Amino acid sequence: MLHRGGSAGVRYVNAYKYALLPRLYGRVVIVRSGGSHAMPPQKYALVKDTTPITCTSPADSWLKAAPRGAYTTARTVNRDAVFELDAHIKRLASSCQQMLENDAKAGGQHPSEELNKLSDAADLRPHVIASLTAAVQAFRQDSPQHEGELKLTVLISWESGQRLIQSHVAALPDRPQPPVKVQARGAPRQNATAKDSEWILLVTEQGLVLEGTQTNFFAVVDDTVYTAEEGVLMGTVRGVVLEVCRREGIQVKLEAPSIHNVDKWQGAAIASTSRLFLPVHMLEYQKESKPHERQFQYSKETSLLRRLEQLVLAEVEHRSETLG
Repeated sequence: MLHRGGSAGVRYVNAYKYALLPRLYGRVVIVRSGGSHAMPPQKYALVKDTTPITCTSPADSWLKAAPRGAYTTARTVNRDAVFELDAHIKRLASSCQQMLENDAKAGGQHPSEELNKLSDAADLRPHVIASLTAAVQAFRQDSPQHEGELKLTVLISWESGQRLIQSHVAALPDRPQPPVKVQARGAPRQNATAKDSEWILLVTEQGLVLEGTQTNFFAVVDDTVYTAEEGVLMGTVRGVVLEVCRREGIQVKLEAPSIHNVDKWQGAAIASTSRLFLPVHMLEYQKESKPHERQFQYSKETSLLRRLEQLVLAEVEHRSETLG
């Protein structure tokens, strides 16, 4: 992912998306969990290459103030492994190459041999792993009480022609505990409670449930998994879900499910890097201006979504690589 630097660069795409919400979508769906999400004051760790430095800012604020560069955001699995580590390193290398090429076209100067190495994932790999390892160790030492997963952000910059790899670490909240509630409400500007962008799903005026601002969405109808294909972000975990379905022979239709036939839904789920694959237990929505509620129950023995959740979690673990 590219990072322009400055206050407007990091979240430009998301800001544009929010601006379009009232025009593109007729209602929103807000997701809440019945479990407790209380967390102690957040602590952060930051290293420059492998040297720890003081940091009191979350990743978004830190990125906005950081030098221009290429960044990626990852997560740990089972505390010490990183989900899709190799893919993240390749993404960093690709972003570096694109930015360096753009700089060369704009300035007329080709990058040095040393900077060209930033485009080589194999050359970049040991440096990224060393930086991440140092950052995770610094966080664990400063926050020994945190036994959960971590959010990892890596930024590569090259001010003054020198490579700098910075790694930021923060605690990742636990996956929400059931029951997870989904509420269909009015347009965003009419819904004062729709403040948590992580929990918003987007529904068109025609009643098609597309995605969340930070999640993908799935519904099961007649033992077939429905999820939108067009107009949505191709999330990493979404890709895992679809790959697992192909491998296990689970029927998939790349179509947005319709809230108008919610009575036929056997279940629903959201997916993202932070919560992985999470079944939804209750949907509250409006029909003919009256509140309705659709509850989903998932049997361990017969539920397709419960089976898919376990398969996805196992695949995520399989695709995670231990640091060091």
